[in-house]
Amino acid sequence: MSSSTILYQKDRNKRYTLQGRIITIGSSVDSHIRLEGEGIPERAAHLLYTSGSYELQKLHNSLALYVNDKKVISKIMLKHGDVIYIEKNEFVYRENDIDGNETVDISRRSPMSELISVIVDLLHSKDNALYDSLVVSVARLLRADAARIVVENPQTHERSTLTRHPLSSGLDRFSNSAVDWAAESSGSVIVHADQWRESELSMRSLERNMVGSVLCAPLKDSGNVFGYLYLDRVCSGEAFSPEDKEFLDALLPLLSEILSTFSEKMRQKETIERLQEVTNDQGCGIIFESEVMNDVLGRAKRFSRTESPVLITGETGTGKELMARFIHDNSSRRSNAFKAINCGAIPENLIESELFGHEKGAFTGAVQRKQGLFESAEGGTVFLDEIGELPLQLQVRLLRVLQESEVTRVGGTETIKINVRIVAATNRNLEREIVNGTFRQDLYFRLHVLTLNLPPLRDRGADIHLLLEFFTKKYCQQFGLPQKTFSAAAKKTFLLHSWPGNIRELENAVQKAILMSDQVVMSSDEFNIDTTGVMFKPSADSEPVTLHDARDRAEKAAIVNALVKTKGNVSLSSKVLEIDRKWLMKKMDEFGIRADRYR
Repeated sequence: MSSSTILYQKDRNKRYTLQGRIITIGSSVDSHIRLEGEGIPERAAHLLYTSGSYELQKLHNSLALYVNDKKVISKIMLKHGDVIYIEKNEFVYRENDIDGNETVDISRRSPMSELISVIVDLLHSKDNALYDSLVVSVARLLRADAARIVVENPQTHERSTLTRHPLSSGLDRFSNSAVDWAAESSGSVIVHADQWRESELSMRSLERNMVGSVLCAPLKDSGNVFGYLYLDRVCSGEAFSPEDKEFLDALLPLLSEILSTFSEKMRQKETIERLQEVTNDQGCGIIFESEVMNDVLGRAKRFSRTESPVLITGETGTGKELMARFIHDNSSRRSNAFKAINCGAIPENLIESELFGHEKGAFTGAVQRKQGLFESAEGGTVFLDEIGELPLQLQVRLLRVLQESEVTRVGGTETIKINVRIVAATNRNLEREIVNGTFRQDLYFRLHVLTLNLPPLRDRGADIHLLLEFFTKKYCQQFGLPQKTFSAAAKKTFLLHSWPGNIRELENAVQKAILMSDQVVMSSDEFNIDTTGVMFKPSADSEPVTLHDARDRAEKAAIVNALVKTKGNVSLSSKVLEIDRKWLMKKMDEFGIRADRYR
């Protein structure tokens, strides 16, 4: 390789001395030869030194690349005097050049400058281009003739090339023995030509490619080996040295960290895309990928095609109303109303009027006729949440709705025919309630036609991280905060927690962590969850006090902490504390807390 081999750029009157096995040409500031002009890729072409001369390799199909007015399809071996056109940039390739004064020696970068440019290259890589950048960049640093990432199928143990540089290097151009030795080592290994101990076919492949030495090292993602970085040099060149091995070993932790960060970003991107697909496909906000929930959704779809009542059971916070909406949205009633009522949240003296309506003058305050829930949902679906808390006298009236499809308003005598489907839900054991005399057996039999049991979150392990990503994205956008994520340790804590409050508890925990944390990567300390199912840990050194004093201290501390984290924003603080804003203001007055002190 002659030190006077150059590329002469006519329009800029520059001479680039070509020294090195791989020379990059493109618009990137880290390219050895930087091109200017619209539409030029960061990496447009490579000059590869082989067989005593340079080969010009095109890296983008759309690139306008010509040599002596002949279009280059993929690559061409250069000879003295060739005129090269890369888009609107014109070069002349000269060997043994002695003319000209202004020469840019692209080989004179310091090792530190070259390393920094490689790291910048890798950090700027998008999608799977990172792996392509990796093999090119490390080949540049270690002056390799070829580089590739080799991966292994965990089932068949077959090895294959994930990406390679240059593309002209054959797919079979790697030594299984070198990969084996790298797998057994915690770092890189060097193998020379006289050490090949492989099949005759593999030996012929290495000889055909004139491979003289190999440098191979394991690549890790979050501590797990996912492949091997494989570099080789041809027999006519200098073999890899112990210094090359030492340099690659020092580089491996940095490469592994870049790969882990990249893989985490890709996983987040895939999760968000999957969440969007799930939301778009189902339209009801049910986020899942576990097999148990897939079975539940399959049954729910079958139930939606019937007109029979459905009883949804499950612990609090498992998403019973979402499931009721799913059944309605997939039924023939989807274009009509979906009305929901929580039977335990409305006072007993009002729920009868809410369900069945009332006539004018039926009771004090009934100044006009009012339609009940069943009438207003004509042709649609009525969802009765916490049906187990419905008073006994109203259970009789509900039974009549199920049996006769008719209602009578409070204070009225007219029987009104209705056409609604009833979906009920409970977190109670209704059979036990029947034994206790608080739930009618005949009503139970009417509701218990089709039953759907929602599994608790602790039995949906595959869904926890999916829901975690969904709620994190949701609340970061809602509060106008930069996108955050949880650390690996925090995610593990989420998996180990028993979640007695299920999805509702998970959502609240994520919301609090996002608002209370100043970190982009949140740790398990942000939400105070342990693996015993206890959400908030008591202080070990707390002094005995009266219950009233303890409650006041806890409330005051919680309010101050929320105001500190939200910088005195009372509205956000009320969301964090899950109380009404007016109630928060009342408590602040009671404790003498002023929001402006924290702004």
